[in-house]
Amino acid sequence: MLDPTTHRSAVSILGGAKTGIALQESRSIAEMVLIAVEGALHDAALNWDDIDAVVTASVDLFDGLTASSIAVTEVVGAVMKPETRIAADGLAAAVHAVHQIESGAYNTVLVVAHGKASMAPHWDLTSWAMDPVFLQPLGVDFLTVAGLQANVIAGSDATVVRRWAERVVRRREAAGGGVAGPTSVEAVLESPIAAAPIRVGMSAPLGDGACAVLLSATDGDKTKAPALITGTGHDLDSHHPGDRDLTAWTGLRRACRQAYDAAGIDEPKTAFVVAEPSCLFPHEEDLFVEAAGLEEATNVSPEGGLFAGTAPVVSGLSRLLCAARAIEGNSGLRALAHGTWGPAGQGQAVVVVEAP
Repeated sequence: MLDPTTHRSAVSILGGAKTGIALQESRSIAEMVLIAVEGALHDAALNWDDIDAVVTASVDLFDGLTASSIAVTEVVGAVMKPETRIAADGLAAAVHAVHQIESGAYNTVLVVAHGKASMAPHWDLTSWAMDPVFLQPLGVDFLTVAGLQANVIAGSDATVVRRWAERVVRRREAAGGGVAGPTSVEAVLESPIAAAPIRVGMSAPLGDGACAVLLSATDGDKTKAPALITGTGHDLDSHHPGDRDLTAWTGLRRACRQAYDAAGIDEPKTAFVVAEPSCLFPHEEDLFVEAAGLEEATNVSPEGGLFAGTAPVVSGLSRLLCAARAIEGNSGLRALAHGTWGPAGQGQAVVVVEAP
């Protein structure tokens, strides 16, 4: 329940699990999700009967299904149990679950996100989410809007693009083995153009995967929980890219203010030891750091972030799991998890995680 004396949430992250990201996964969506859910239950030392409700994240357009959550109803344990589907990034589903718990509606909620980019050309599909009158006839999709955003930021300065390529290489080095995508600056800069000035080699490779996290109300001894969620924020900006400033994630700025206020954070520059943003392109990391009010020196994506590979919809929930594990066992330390969706960062969600 929400603590009325402090207005800070008492929601615990009890455990979680995720599949690896496969660029061509032979397993079905249901199989991937089951692996993640069973891993999360094992990590939290819980069983199916301990789950009061389920929140899933999936997008019909990407799955090629109507009501795509129905495909995973059985494997998330939502038969004869309350289930909510969020058609956005997985972190938005986690925010929804936090509010369910804070309201007292449920005690323990399973949050699951899945994506399978190998089934269809992902970026082509996103064109169908753009304005059908003014933008779809021009062939505009989420990738071309990201390129436009990056072009506005970089202008004609080639050094900015090179700095982005260097950042991608550092992230892939941090991710270690099994990295998808080029791992040298020159190879990144020589890769084909995806949406100028973005090149294929500087984009996060999209594949197949699933992630599951178990959240619960914190009663009594908070130290029993590996990590606590102390603040959440969510914002949905104008859908039409021409109606907002592409050089700034103003929606993220508003979402962060919500989360920081809930967590009692006055100065974000010194509040976090780790930040885990959902950045598919290197220019988005610049936008994230500025909008979240962080220092350039903040430890961002210490394990490589998404640049070694990610799955659509899964990114933000996987960042929550990484953020929680980064501070586990270090009482009082905070981490920031971030998820985004829509064209040029239209939708934004953030979660403040703290070690008890």
